[in-house]
Amino acid sequence: MEIRHLLYFKRVAEVEHLTKAANDLFISQSHLSHVIIELENELGVKLFDRVGRGIALTPCGREFYQDVVKLLYEFDDAKKKAQEIYKRQSTQLTIVTNVSTYMPGLLKRNKQDSPNLNIQQYSAKRRRIIRMLLDGDADFAICCPILSEEPELESLLLHTELGVIVYPADHWVRNRDRVAFSELKDENFISVSPGYGTRDMQDIYFREAGITVNSSVETTDTSSIYNFVKDGLGIALAPKTMTRLHPDFEYQFVELQEAPTATIGLTWRKDHYLSEAGKAFFETTRNFFKELSVYM
Repeated sequence: MEIRHLLYFKRVAEVEHLTKAANDLFISQSHLSHVIIELENELGVKLFDRVGRGIALTPCGREFYQDVVKLLYEFDDAKKKAQEIYKRQSTQLTIVTNVSTYMPGLLKRNKQDSPNLNIQQYSAKRRRIIRMLLDGDADFAICCPILSEEPELESLLLHTELGVIVYPADHWVRNRDRVAFSELKDENFISVSPGYGTRDMQDIYFREAGITVNSSVETTDTSSIYNFVKDGLGIALAPKTMTRLHPDFEYQFVELQEAPTATIGLTWRKDHYLSEAGKAFFETTRNFFKELSVYM
């Protein structure tokens, strides 16, 4: 029994005439008669009685018709749901990151390259990012340092970032070309929470310098550190490329003698189906970070 056979039966039941039903279905009457006979044989019941030159539903046929109508409605709903899910998969992606500083520019570029692409972006700590990828709650992650500890995930190196210090307009480092970490031991730092890219990079280099960070503000939004610094709440370690693109800090930063670097990678689950939307995001993201190298 096939869906199209049920559709044939439904039309015959509605018009109670084989020739008219066959014309409506654009098939031959002999083929339609054969389908109805096969259907009756498969069910083991008679669905129609001959009445004069026409046909009429039997009691079994009337009951079967009601069930077929319900079944076809449910099938149509299921088909529409499947098509809607496919459409969303073709145009929607979920991205998670621990370096949200890069995301406005990256999402703008993706929107320019793929106007119909809808991206849901979340910020999370490193461990949560891994869990979201493994559970299928995220299509891609942009993470710093690059994710390499989970065998079920695959990563592509996008960018190697240099850390610089951004400072308020009247800060003493404004007259310096370079500064050592050791000179900053008494400064108040604007920091992101542990597990986010800038903070992990900062902790590594401060630990190597033997410095304990004095945090005046700690945030989970890496892009907000510029606003806190601008308001005079402290200084911050920030990515050089994003700093040079920032309208308020394009020239208001100082490089570090230790030249801290960090890796940024694009990560996905190895067995994850890559939709056309995913392929487009992959290419645009790779090109976006490649172009950032000119600001190093």
